[in-house]
Amino acid sequence: MSAAMRVTRPYTADTFGTRQRLSLHCKIDVCMRLSPAFFFVAFAISATGATPQKSIVPFSITQDVGSGNEVFVSGAHRDFTSGGIQPWGVKLHWNSGNVWSGTIALEAGAQVSYTFVSHPISSSGYCGGNSTALGQAIYLIVPSATAPPYNGKFIRYSSSWSSANLLYHDITQNGTWTQAPMQRVGQGRTPGESIFEVAGVATSADEIEFVFTDGAGQYDNAPAPPQNTPQGAAPGTPVPYQSLAPPYNYRTSLDVFTVQDGQVYNYQPPATVSAPTITTRFVNSTVSGIPGRNIHIFLPRGYIQNTNRRYPVVYFHDGQNVFFPGGTFGTWDADRIAAYETSQGRMRESILVAIDNGNDYGSDRQIEYIPPGDQLSGQPPGTADKYVQFLRDNVLPTLDYNYRTINQPGQPIQAAANITAGSSLGGLLTAYMGMTNSNVFGQIGVFSPAFWGGPNFINNVLDRAPKFSLKIYMDIGGSESSSSQGSSDVYWFGAWAVYNTWEGDGYAVNSELLMYPKCGAVHNEAAWSARLPAFFQFVLSLWSEPNPLALEKFPPRLELLTCDPTGGTAQLHFLAPLGVSFNLDRSGDLTTWPDQTSLAPANAIWEDRFLNEQFPAPTDRQFWRLQANPAP
Repeated sequence: MSAAMRVTRPYTADTFGTRQRLSLHCKIDVCMRLSPAFFFVAFAISATGATPQKSIVPFSITQDVGSGNEVFVSGAHRDFTSGGIQPWGVKLHWNSGNVWSGTIALEAGAQVSYTFVSHPISSSGYCGGNSTALGQAIYLIVPSATAPPYNGKFIRYSSSWSSANLLYHDITQNGTWTQAPMQRVGQGRTPGESIFEVAGVATSADEIEFVFTDGAGQYDNAPAPPQNTPQGAAPGTPVPYQSLAPPYNYRTSLDVFTVQDGQVYNYQPPATVSAPTITTRFVNSTVSGIPGRNIHIFLPRGYIQNTNRRYPVVYFHDGQNVFFPGGTFGTWDADRIAAYETSQGRMRESILVAIDNGNDYGSDRQIEYIPPGDQLSGQPPGTADKYVQFLRDNVLPTLDYNYRTINQPGQPIQAAANITAGSSLGGLLTAYMGMTNSNVFGQIGVFSPAFWGGPNFINNVLDRAPKFSLKIYMDIGGSESSSSQGSSDVYWFGAWAVYNTWEGDGYAVNSELLMYPKCGAVHNEAAWSARLPAFFQFVLSLWSEPNPLALEKFPPRLELLTCDPTGGTAQLHFLAPLGVSFNLDRSGDLTTWPDQTSLAPANAIWEDRFLNEQFPAPTDRQFWRLQANPAP
């Protein structure tokens, strides 16, 4: 090994570390022997494994496809169907001159082929029509992104067994079932429990289905989906899981996780984890014309024990129907679905807030949910602006002051941690909030929107709005009607028209905009419940938060790329994980560390960081250390 290679030292992490550090040093005899080859050796560390990161790719074609048809980008890769929810491909929007265009977020570094196709856009044609290819298949290598510092997946498992094996198959690759032995690495929470680990299984970023087995006929399957006694229109099992049958298997796309007591975590959980809870509290209103009302607050698993964790919040409208058992119209089952999706490693731990509509408090959702400048027949003008003010002035402070939300009083708003969702008129309201308050609500869920109720908002606000820093989920059913609109075409075409506007504004499908058209779906709570997991997985992806277990098992390596002790300059490199801030300290003697630099968290899942350092020269040695600060 050359002297140059000795300047890189691995980073040693404390057990389940909260503050971790490493150091490397620059000496004259080492620096002067650095060669260009070392630069490329250093890069090898961030070039292993696949990545869940996506790259934005523009698509465009000029084609007259005739009235009633639109152009889609179709391909075998899962991103061309948004994970399977757009069966004909990603729809492009029309521009004058018969130019169809849009941007799609695709798996970084993937080699894909795609075809432009023409397909009917009416609800009946979309769901039952045939696509026509507009030319030959086109091959594309998607621009790459920084890969994780590992290959495959790392899984930790707590069990009373004396030996354990992982039985899995890669869903993304349509792989066969494979058994991998796990290594016992220590005692668990009690003398009768062991900790097992396995690394390098499947492909990183892929979705896997798995169970555990002791190799002697015993299996540890995933817990059953929630099951309660049916109440009124509320089902005993939430709609998304009614087609599942035992035995149940685990399923997640996480790369680094642990399984304890049937629950998947991206951090090492406490020995005992409390179950989710729901509380109801009355929030007074300071906004004229908007009465105070009850809000129902869902706190996620482990909220009691994980006192250092802070959570994003989803604010649902029509709160009477959001949690089990709901009301007359049934339930979204948001509480039971969130609990199960979280437990299986498919969405972030989050706080959910169901805000009652005003119908039970002397007001009317047909007024409160209508944008100003619009009004429904027989109703006063809409007061959605005042309702949003009530949320901003009364509801959000109630949460931020009394619960461990990511948004803390007195701190700059992190809009992406405030999510809002609603259906029908509530979907119209949610779109209004996104277009007028994206600085507060950075993610929106627009379910079966009643855009017919806000024509002036559509024409004067939404159609003229610039592209915001906003993440948008929208869905629509192929058979929707309501007491106010008997034709499903009104809902169907209204949603697609707004999709065209947002796509035309530059929102990238799969990363900033997700459209879920569901053939045969009607306009009710059961239909919204069925699509709720897709919404949760999009706006509350586990890839959008720091992974403390990945930081523990795969801590960054601080590398010295170049060093000039005479000129007093050096270049360092490390692979920064999402959302973790670091301190870089420098010393000339390993005793005092006078030069300290705070490094902002990475915005990508993995991000190459290059640091240009200056130090007093000439000198015969310098030392640097990198410390990770605890993630919130």
